[in-house]
Amino acid sequence: MTLQLKAALRSQLGRDAKKVRVAGMIPAVVYGHKTENLNLEFSYADFDKILKEAGESTIIDLVLEGKEPIKALISEVQIEPTKHRIIHADLHQVNMKEKINANIPIKFIGESLLVKAEGGVVVHNISEVEIHCLPADLIHEINVDISTLAEFDSTVKIKDLNVPAKVEILHHEPEDVVALMARPKAVEVEEVVAAAPVEGEAAAVEGAKPEADKK
Repeated sequence: MTLQLKAALRSQLGRDAKKVRVAGMIPAVVYGHKTENLNLEFSYADFDKILKEAGESTIIDLVLEGKEPIKALISEVQIEPTKHRIIHADLHQVNMKEKINANIPIKFIGESLLVKAEGGVVVHNISEVEIHCLPADLIHEINVDISTLAEFDSTVKIKDLNVPAKVEILHHEPEDVVALMARPKAVEVEEVVAAAPVEGEAAAVEGAKPEADKK
C-alpha cells in the first residue's frame, strides 16, 4: 500500500513561509519533469511520520483535495540546525512509466561469529548506492547479512547484493567491496612487532664479519 500525505496548495511564499511553520505546517515544493512546480504545505506531524517510514527512496501519494494523487519522492529535507526541526521539503513528481534514479541505503544486519569470538572488525566501505529503475520497481533498502563474513578477509561485493533483476546499480563495478571482515588491530600490531628485528640483533648482524675475516 502506498503511503499517503494530505497536502494543500500554498499561497504564502518567501518570508511569509514562516507563518506556515508557526501554524504547524511545513512549506514544500513539488518539482516534476514536464510539469509545473507546485507550492504546497502539509502537516508537520504527518510529514515527519511519512519521512521516518518512507525515507527518500519510497514513492508516496500527495493527496490534494479535488485532484488526482501525485506520485512523488522526497528529494530533500531542510533541517533547522538549532532546534533540529524540519523547515522545508522538496519532492520530485515521478512518471510511473519513466525510469528514475534514487539513492538507496544499505542496511547491515546479522552478526558474524568472528566479531565476538576472535575480535574481527567489520569494515563498511559502501553505505548507499544509486539505482536506476521504474518507480514501481523501486526498493526501500538493501540488506547485507554480516553473518556471511565467516573468515578473515572475506567480503561482500556489489555483485553479491540481493536486488531485483529490474534494478540497476549505478557507478559501481561488480567487484567493488561493500563490506569486509578485517583482522583485529592488536593482532596486526603483534605481527609487525614480531617481524621487526630487535635493535641489538640488527646491530650484531650489521657488524658481523665473514668467516674468512676471523682467521
